[in-house]
Amino acid sequence: MALVFTVSAPTTVFTEPHGTLVADTLRAHFGDAIDYDSTDERYSYELGWSGWSTLQQRAADACGAEAIPHFLSMEAWSGVYVPIETETGTFEFPGDATNLDIGCLSNLIAELELIGNALNLPTDDDSLDKLYHHYADDDDLIDDDMEIQTFTQLLPLARYALKKRLPLWVVK
Repeated sequence: MALVFTVSAPTTVFTEPHGTLVADTLRAHFGDAIDYDSTDERYSYELGWSGWSTLQQRAADACGAEAIPHFLSMEAWSGVYVPIETETGTFEFPGDATNLDIGCLSNLIAELELIGNALNLPTDDDSLDKLYHHYADDDDLIDDDMEIQTFTQLLPLARYALKKRLPLWVVK
């Protein structure tokens, strides 16, 4: 199974009744900052799981962990960045052993831009798309530098999610 970032309303990410439970929890904490009724969905390309943790490590080494708390606040299987100012944290759900880590989209975007500059990566969407396709369109490179490929997908999706008032999901 590959890592895929998702931008969508909570009820389209999870099966019921968990989707409604997640949506209700987010609504109770963040009010109408999220467009819960949106049918808009956007996905990243499939990425290797190692890209997330490798990018986190390289970013922490380049920027210092204290400079990127939202990016480092979750692993690549049960988290969400929301389009409202919030501290990092975790929601627990009854009967579900998996917690949902929470971070702020605008902070994530600022941190990713810092990471891009520190790693000498482009930060504009067109250049990120070109860089992703440099890897994806070459059979010899498709499995290389998964952390860079992860970065090329994450930053534009984070911007899109913030613009649309939708969560960016980092869930398995």
